[in-house]
Amino acid sequence: MKEYLPNELIKIATRTGRWYVKSLNNTPVLYTTNLGSYLRFQTDEAAKLYIQVLANQNFLSPSQIFAVRIDGKSWKRYCADKKLLKIQLTPHPHTIEIMTAGNADADQVWTGDEGFAITALKVDKGIISKAATRPVINFIGDSITAGCWVAGNSPSFDYRPESNYAAICADLLDVDSVRIAYSAGGVMRLATGGVPTADKFLPRIDEKTSWSINQPNLTVINLGVNDRRFSANQFIAAYDLFIQQVQLTFANTPIAIMIPFSQTFATEIRQIAQARGCSLIETAGWCQSFTDGLHPDQSGAITSGHQLAKVLQPLLLKSSVQ
Repeated sequence: MKEYLPNELIKIATRTGRWYVKSLNNTPVLYTTNLGSYLRFQTDEAAKLYIQVLANQNFLSPSQIFAVRIDGKSWKRYCADKKLLKIQLTPHPHTIEIMTAGNADADQVWTGDEGFAITALKVDKGIISKAATRPVINFIGDSITAGCWVAGNSPSFDYRPESNYAAICADLLDVDSVRIAYSAGGVMRLATGGVPTADKFLPRIDEKTSWSINQPNLTVINLGVNDRRFSANQFIAAYDLFIQQVQLTFANTPIAIMIPFSQTFATEIRQIAQARGCSLIETAGWCQSFTDGLHPDQSGAITSGHQLAKVLQPLLLKSSVQ
């Protein structure tokens, strides 16, 4: 049996999520506050993979969920309450993905250390190694980008970051992705779980931890729907400042701005995208199927993910040439 602890796992984790190593109750963990963060790695010769996690949710919340995929096939979901997730393999080379796939608004991810925590990976035989390098897209957004409410109205259990529009798009483009998104968040509205507005959560993973900014091939922004309670003038000022912040944060990286599927602040976002020299992604008619009138259900996620992949493909090709 070979064990991989957080200080080893972080080497393969930072490319595909906002992970860092911290101590919870004197136990080192690989930790993230973002739904849709994942590890992607190779196994060889292993017949069994063990994923040790913490049941780290708020006492008022349902179990957090992890999702696992082998060789790009169907995802399987596991409750963190089990603490030891057992994955059966064949002793051949495999590509494994482990994604943070469900939590709840009550989880105090920003100030309460109630994010997702992995304590170790173990294989019965062979080794774990890095997967092949792929282009990286950053997806900045809210609950829709995080993957909430895709399968229904139950927190955690009905979240699907592994198959929401961002995940579908990334799979179609064969890219890695980093999710920077929190439920209910906006450029003016606070997110749930104690998370602040987008300008504050962009450079930090939680209240105490700065994020080591990555270097993506492309950054996609899908924000605005949660700011609809504010005036257009307030939104324009805050959104424009946020776009400038993103441009400074990811210097020399193409930025694509999506109109929210609800078309909230569409006119204002078009104006800001043009003024800041960002690519604009029109989304009218992309999503015709919703869980609650706002969040795409699985059918809507698939449709919008395919549409987004078509738009982003030439932008990725252009970024690889530059």
